[in-house]
Amino acid sequence: MLLVVEIVSPGSEGVDTVTKHREYAAAGIPQYWVVDQDQAQTVTMHHLDSSDQYAVRATMPLAWVLNTSPAEHGRGSTGRYRAARSLRR
Repeated sequence: MLLVVEIVSPGSEGVDTVTKHREYAAAGIPQYWVVDQDQAQTVTMHHLDSSDQYAVRATMPLAWVLNTSPAEHGRGSTGRYRAARSLRR
């Protein structure tokens, strides 16, 4: 499995979330995760669909992603998960 993880940098949100998004899709990268630098360090998981466009699979806090198995990440379906408590950096 090929996966790109993009950490959004302050001041380059447009490049990180729009330009690179298109470039990764054109390159056929099947999975693309975006990590925002908000308090929960939210991860948005994208997957390349049959029309070669990214669809959001799930959105969840980075700590949850790192402490769970890939089977729990909403694979194969779109989901939205919220942290039960506030996560601190």
